[in-house]
Amino acid sequence: MDFDIDGVILETTQDAIKAHMGATRHHHKWQIAFKVNDETADVEVVDVIPQTSRTGRVSPVAELVPTKLSGATISRVTVHHYNMVKSNGVGPGAIVQLVRSGLVIPKIEKVVKEAEPKLPENCPSCESHLIWEADHLMCPNKSDCPAQTENTLIHFFKTLGNNDGFGPKVIEKLSQNGIRHIHEIYNIQVSEFVSFGFGDKTSQNLFDQLIASKEIEIEDWRFLSAFGVSRLGGGNCEKLLQHHDLPALFDISVEQMVQIDGFAQISAEAIVEGLKNIKEEFFKVYELGFNLAATTKLSEQGEGDSPIAGKTVVFTGSMVQGSRGDMEKQAKALGAKVAKSVTGKTDYLVAGEKVGETKITAALAKGVEVISEQDYLQLIA
Repeated sequence: MDFDIDGVILETTQDAIKAHMGATRHHHKWQIAFKVNDETADVEVVDVIPQTSRTGRVSPVAELVPTKLSGATISRVTVHHYNMVKSNGVGPGAIVQLVRSGLVIPKIEKVVKEAEPKLPENCPSCESHLIWEADHLMCPNKSDCPAQTENTLIHFFKTLGNNDGFGPKVIEKLSQNGIRHIHEIYNIQVSEFVSFGFGDKTSQNLFDQLIASKEIEIEDWRFLSAFGVSRLGGGNCEKLLQHHDLPALFDISVEQMVQIDGFAQISAEAIVEGLKNIKEEFFKVYELGFNLAATTKLSEQGEGDSPIAGKTVVFTGSMVQGSRGDMEKQAKALGAKVAKSVTGKTDYLVAGEKVGETKITAALAKGVEVISEQDYLQLIA
């Protein structure tokens, strides 16, 4: 090329393969980035620092001699897992070759010179003895490890997404005052926030936001996803709730879950075990009375005379009548299958404002009917 690029996107163009490979809420599985990054730097490792996540997984972070690379100064990089540290000899004095993946994220391309690997024996947060689980060192202390409990609380409020007050700094302060569980936060009174060191106005605001987060309607799949069960992100939560009511999920077996399209044996086992682990805390929070919008069951979808029942609909562009998320939720309630990308199986592409002509042309070439937001509203009316 006669201009700078950092790679290309590899994509299958066959609709049957796209449908087979599918997509998550985050990305299409039929597209992958192929990055080309020629600029590298050989950097000395100063130390390897362990960090404990909400799942108990302890991740190694290499501290480096600060080095300029692709216009930025790099001083830290993840080593992904401790088996990589152990097998590649990543420790103080090692030399690693760095690139910036996508010219953004620092990444170890290879270990140029090995050193004595530095492996922790105890959790950096709670001092519990670590155990190996496949490639990872894990902290087994699920109930009293501050890093796990703090990150679990942060994940809950971030995923819930209906209040702004409970970020990492606030959660850290609550944790320092002995708060370990989600339901405990919702029982804190204004005077207790003040006793924890928050100002009077901040304490009132935090209390008010907790009330609001229970009153503002949220999807039941988002609520379940906020508890951070492994392999149970928003997409899988919604799939399960299309078949079972929320409280009933805690009683289904691995065999029952495998019967649902999209759940293999290993995933089902991990999810059932994860639901068992959070059951007590989940119901303590659930019984606080959150305003949950129930996911439409597959058995109820397509009932009645909705003109989009059973149809696959994709929304694109900026919508006038409401957010795209609200329109997708309404379409599902009317029995439609809502997708994130256009394939040959798409029935309608609903185009809002600021949609590129290329996208419209590509949809028409696939035989997809392209309609405006106004045409769509008249259709479902």
